[in-house]
Amino acid sequence: MANVAPPSGQRPLTLRHFVNLHSANVGNGALTEGTERVLSDDLGRQIVWMRDAWDDYSFGIKPFDGRFVELINRYSDGMIVGGAVALNGRQFYANAGMRFDLPRELWSEIRRPVVFYGISHRHWSGQTYHHIDKLRWALDAILGRDNVLLGFRNDGTREWLAASFGIESDRFDVVPDPAVFTPYEGNGQFPELDPSRGNVILAFNDEDSRERYVTAERRMTVINGIAAAVERMLTKWDVNVVLAPHYFDDCRMIADFVDACKPRLAHRCMIATGLSGIHGCRQFYGRYKRADLVIAMRVHSMSPCVGLGVPMIPLVTQDRMSAFLEDVGLSELMVDAFAADLADRLEAMIDRVLANPDDIRRRFGTACKDLRDRTRRFNAKIRKLFDAR
Repeated sequence: MANVAPPSGQRPLTLRHFVNLHSANVGNGALTEGTERVLSDDLGRQIVWMRDAWDDYSFGIKPFDGRFVELINRYSDGMIVGGAVALNGRQFYANAGMRFDLPRELWSEIRRPVVFYGISHRHWSGQTYHHIDKLRWALDAILGRDNVLLGFRNDGTREWLAASFGIESDRFDVVPDPAVFTPYEGNGQFPELDPSRGNVILAFNDEDSRERYVTAERRMTVINGIAAAVERMLTKWDVNVVLAPHYFDDCRMIADFVDACKPRLAHRCMIATGLSGIHGCRQFYGRYKRADLVIAMRVHSMSPCVGLGVPMIPLVTQDRMSAFLEDVGLSELMVDAFAADLADRLEAMIDRVLANPDDIRRRFGTACKDLRDRTRRFNAKIRKLFDAR
């Protein structure tokens, strides 16, 4: 979506966008591009986007200090804090208990509007959430300021806070995952795709492997189940399998998957892409747009497919994925990666989707329209916040 031309006499907005700018994980590109797309469409003014590297601060290259606040106050009209994983309980987030780790004394110094746009969590059962007291304070401080809006992503983050720590408020907004609205490049060349047959993208997830799968044996059980289902698919459907890593972790799982497959199938029916990172986001999802099916283990191999209208099977290993699917009314498509009969369940869902992809596309279209309406309502609050200043 192009930026909307400003009404006569109304100057453009200069917004800093706090994102994982240097990340090799293409999902951060989906979050960034999707957010800028919908806000440019909904705020009714031209927007000059200035992307700031959140990862510089997370890795200690830059500090959250007065200079950071000055970037917001002096050099912009406000900041959009991108919808990345911000609540993960790391020990070194000692100021605010989250990745936006601004010291307590500096919150009151921010004079421009700040919007937390769909921030999320990733915290595994049994892990310690360090500095939960600081997080409580920070969330209270956010709710107490009239120039700050807080929107959690629609992946159960608000509910997780309430269930895990008793932190809840009717003033916590929920924002649809902006990656649903990821733009894509439609004219790219994708040598991995085979135009003579169908193409199935398989996106693994080996992030936080020890916490996600608990044991190496359980992880291999998942991989073997996927391999069995894929092998059965290749005996029934004339398709090319494209292994699409979103981050370095996934390459490790791809290698183990290929080892688990029959050599002739890996040799003749599969190919892998490279990593794209944030700057290759549009081309990466252009490849997704041309697929006949995506088997999605990652959040951002899943949610962009809804907006792109690409048939997709969510292969779930975490509550964040299932919460999103329940929120958008698509939970019956979900396949539990830890099910004892994973191969049978995945095979059946593959057959269902490949046999009737138009039904899935229609359902995704309905879900996307609802998510866009909900996004527009939250964006109306943002527009009101900036128009008042």
